[in-house]
Amino acid sequence: MAKIDRLLYKGPFQKFTRYPCPTCGKGTLQIKKDTFQRRETNESEMLRGHENWDPQWVSYVYSCLLECSSCKDSIANTGDGFVDLDVEYDDEGVPDQEWRDFFRPKYFSPHLKIFTYPKETPDDVKKEIEQSFELFFCSSASSLNHLRIALEYLLTFLKIKRFEKTPKGKRLFLSLHRRIEMLPSKHNNLKELLVAIKWLGNAGSHNSTEITRDDVLDAYEIMALVLKQVLSSDEAHVKKMVKEINKKKGPRKK
Repeated sequence: MAKIDRLLYKGPFQKFTRYPCPTCGKGTLQIKKDTFQRRETNESEMLRGHENWDPQWVSYVYSCLLECSSCKDSIANTGDGFVDLDVEYDDEGVPDQEWRDFFRPKYFSPHLKIFTYPKETPDDVKKEIEQSFELFFCSSASSLNHLRIALEYLLTFLKIKRFEKTPKGKRLFLSLHRRIEMLPSKHNNLKELLVAIKWLGNAGSHNSTEITRDDVLDAYEIMALVLKQVLSSDEAHVKKMVKEINKKKGPRKK
């Protein structure tokens, strides 16, 4: 599993982007010529008259079209921006500071795909992961919450029951933690991973907890590993092959 480039998804951009294309997954997204538009917000313009005005008070909104370097598909993108000092070094290594514009994406249409998951991933799990991707740039907490829901669906796919009956026949829904504990022994290697996603998802559900993009990226990397272990056809094939060889104590029956 390739490690997620955190700087790419956390940081702002200046004159270009290098996000992977959500359509083909091969090319990178570049700002389409003559489509980038920015505007200083009304509040930012009003502050320019303040006696203590500083360039760092500037705030923007922007919109543009991004184009894939490979498949040429177009992606709509909007967000906000700010001004900050940027350092560049000349040929002799002497630093030079300049005020520059920086931009932070908030929405992509279609949304980016921040990690890849196996093609065998159940549809309801896929749906929640994709909704998490869609909200990643604008709401870290909501993004984590959808990943927690994806985990619930994954447990259902693994045939872990969602509720149990009381002696009086009443249905009681099982907590996510209890469902994770009910995984059979063959999935013991997953339990610690799933509990970590649960804790992050719980934090995303509580307004009192400040959620960062790093928290979401933590959950993404863990979920990517879980899905690979559970669903990867290559791994399943190898495990089956190993089981047959060990049972035969020699070559498999062809």
